Formats: sequence, structure tokens, C-alpha cells
Amino acid sequence: MVIRKCLVTLVTLCFLVTLYPLQASGYRILGINTSPSRSHVIVQDALMKELARRGHHVTMVSPYNEPEKVPNYRKITVPMDPWASDFTKTIFESTNSRLAMMQLMPEMLRLSTIPVNKTLRSQEFQSLIKEPEGYDLLITGIMSDAVFGVSHILKCPIIIVCPNAPMAIVNSMVANPTPISTIPNMMLGLTNPMSFGQRLANFGGLLFEEFFATVWKYYQRKAYEELFPPGQYPAYDELRNNVSLVFVNHHFTKGSPRPYVPTMVEVGGLQVKDKPSPLPEDIRQWIEGSDEGVILFSLGTNLLSSSIPPELLNAILETFRNIKQRVIWKWDTHVMPNKPDNVMLVEWLPQDDILAHPNVRLFIMHGGLGGIAEALFHGVPIVGIPMFGDQPVNLAQVEKEGWAYVLQYTELTVETFSKAVTEVLHNPRYRESVKRISQLFRDRPQTAMDTAIFWTEYVIRHKGAYHLRYPGMDMSFVQRHSLDVLGFVACMTIIIFKVISLSCRWCCRRRVTKLKKQ
Repeated sequence: MVIRKCLVTLVTLCFLVTLYPLQASGYRILGINTSPSRSHVIVQDALMKELARRGHHVTMVSPYNEPEKVPNYRKITVPMDPWASDFTKTIFESTNSRLAMMQLMPEMLRLSTIPVNKTLRSQEFQSLIKEPEGYDLLITGIMSDAVFGVSHILKCPIIIVCPNAPMAIVNSMVANPTPISTIPNMMLGLTNPMSFGQRLANFGGLLFEEFFATVWKYYQRKAYEELFPPGQYPAYDELRNNVSLVFVNHHFTKGSPRPYVPTMVEVGGLQVKDKPSPLPEDIRQWIEGSDEGVILFSLGTNLLSSSIPPELLNAILETFRNIKQRVIWKWDTHVMPNKPDNVMLVEWLPQDDILAHPNVRLFIMHGGLGGIAEALFHGVPIVGIPMFGDQPVNLAQVEKEGWAYVLQYTELTVETFSKAVTEVLHNPRYRESVKRISQLFRDRPQTAMDTAIFWTEYVIRHKGAYHLRYPGMDMSFVQRHSLDVLGFVACMTIIIFKVISLSCRWCCRRRVTKLKKQ
């Protein structure tokens, strides 16, 4: 009996000793994302929750409430001022004009610093950074460079989560190369291979991106210096150039393959679950009760469907009224005028989980990269209506791949919209194409989430993983592209040819002079 008790005690102690390293290895990780686009926050939040599930102590600060309860995950919400209705109205009034969107960019970048300032000055956040335990890592999103000063206060490295393919401004954080001959500009809707004229236009797109980056950094630097005064904290550029890693929500099967330095890691589809969560009961019944399948309609987190101009809304509703499928529509108010019986309105929906259901036949969307990744992963074809930003180039790529029908917002009528919906629902080539490419998207050595978790822990284990830093980060643009070397070679070539030319002339003159003397 005594021996038995001793064995039980020994086994219990061994079990506790085995558990202890797991508890001790849990890092303290702080996440901040003040993006006005909730879809951007969703991508980062997926990573933060999974880090918590794997035993790390995670705190996430954002403008949005989080209903899901996860152990080790603390959510702090600092609401931002309302903006979506005015933004949506501006987008629809711009009639999908790239020029109008370019003119809107500076104001959008200025406004993006307001929630950063509000969050970092909030009482909740000030209490947070004074906690004695400290943090091992800061994870943040794009358009919030001003929070980099927090990493200096906490003495911890920084990881950036980029919710789409990297723009020049994001590439510059880790000096990632962007060959303009093969990487189409996100605002132009180009795809590879590009003709000479398209590459010329792409060069113009690069110049715009450099202007965009200059305005971006101007407003972010201004916000940073208000929060972290010069002299008391490192310069904005010093911290910006000290980013340890950038995760990009991109995958080579969704766009142009591109070069990456070690500090930039592809995690396309980061927010997509390998195993979908159970659907809310009303949504599940609506989907499974439709013999002809279901269509999901969503304009994403930035655009309010209730702001669609009446003539366009009527065209969409008339199309839905005349089809057999049921529709789930992300709609932001409780009432839709003239709503057909086969349309279900949902203010906030679990998009990824809905797309995972086998009875979903079509996804009508605006072309956000997150939604495209979810549709591709679950093999659902698309009718795309691009509105702004990277949406035209995202949809141009999937249209080229054969699993999307792209309809311009300015061309939307009952006839054109009905044609698009009917074509994708009844032409099997769209579903066959998306199933084929979905296999490519899923075929990886690790899932996107496992990849992100590994590199997150790697950066913490190696105190910022400075050894991954690309040497180009410490070089100027001229040095990084060897323009000084090329200039030197060009000058030396000119000098050598000049010397040879002068020597030949001198020899010729001597010979002529010699002949004259003879």
C-alpha cells in the first residue's frame, strides 16, 4: 500500500514537472491594431488568439469588441469615432475612379493617425504598459507606425501583420526588393506578363507609391513625435528600421510570385480556419434549408451596404428576387426596403465559417484579399465588384485564373448583374477552376497559422532575431541598388575612352608632324 502511494505521488510529480516548462515557456505578447478597417484587425486577431491557445499570455488592443472568449487572451477595446458611413458615401460617389481614390489617400492617411493617438493616450492603455511583468513582443498592423515607440518603452521587438500583399511602404520596413517589371502595382489592376506599355504604367504606379509613402510617413512621424517627443525617445525612422519581421497575408498562388528577404514571411490565409466553427443556429438552418444552395453577399467591413445608391440596390434586389437560391447579405441596418423573401440580413456574420459550408454556391464580394483567400480555401467561386484600393488588381488576378466574374460598379444593372450571377452559378468551369487552385493554395509544408506561430516564437526566442536582418536595411537607396558603383564604372569607362581617344589623336598628330618634317 505504501509503495502504491509512493508510485502515485511520483507519477503526479512527474506530470507536474512536465507541465511546468510549458507554463514557464508562455511569453507575454502585446498586440495593437487601430486600423479603421476591421478586416485588417481580423487577420491579426486570428494570430493573437492562436498564440493564446498555445499557452502564451496575450493582450490585444483594438477598436472592436471581441465576443469570443479564449483562455490567456485579454481584449482591451478603445472605440474609434464613427467614420464608415461617410467613407462609404465617398466611395460610391467617386464612381470607382482611381483618380478620386488617389486624391482621397492623403486624407485617409491623416485620419488613420487619430485612433492611434486616442488609443495610446487612453487610460486603459496607459495602465497596460505600466504593468510590472512587461512584454516579450509587440505585434501591430500597418498604418500605425506611431505605436513603435511602445516597443522602446517595453524593450521588446516588433512584428508587423500586413493584411494584404506588401506595398512599397511596407517593403521599406525591411528593405524587401520590389522589381517593377514583375510586381504589378496594387492600384492599377495589372497582371503578369506585362507588356511594355503596362510596365511603363507600372513605373508610374511606383512613383505614386513613393508619393504615398512620403505622405504616410509624414503623418505617422508627426503622430509619433507628439506621443514620443524627440530627445526623450529614439527617432521615428530609427524604430521603423528596427522591425524584426513582417507577416504578409499573401500567397504566391493568389498573385504574382515575388522575392522576399528572410524578415518578410508569407502567411496567406492566416485568418482561415482549418476546422470551421459551428454556425449560429439561424444561419445554419437558412443554409441547410435551401435545396438550390446559398449565395453569400458582403461588401466587407469598410463599406456599408445600406449606402448603396437606390438604383443599384434595386438592380441587385430584382436579380435576387428571380433566382431559386437563398441569399445571406451582410447588411448594417435592421431594415432593407423592398427585401425579397429569399434574402436573409445579418449585421455581422462569420464569413469564413459560412464559406466553409458545402451548400454555399457563390460569393458576391468587393475584392478584399481576406475574402478572396477564404473563398479560395473553401473552393467557392466569386462575382467581384471592385470598389477601391487593391481590390481591382486582386479581382483581375482571380478573373484571369478563371474562378471569378468581375463586374464594374459603374456598369451594374439588372441585366449585367443577373448575367454575372447566372454565369457563375451555372457554368461549371468556375467551380472547377477554384477547386483546382484551392488545392495549390492548401498544399504547403505548414499551415499559414503554424508558419506564423513558429516565426513569432522564433523572434522572441532570439531577442528580435537581428541575424535575419537584410544588410540592405543599413544602406541608402543609391548603395542598395549599386547606383554609386554603376556611376563609378560609367565615369571610369568615359575616362578610359577619353584617354584612349586623346592618345590616338596625339599619336596621329605626331605621325602627321613627323611626315611633314620628312
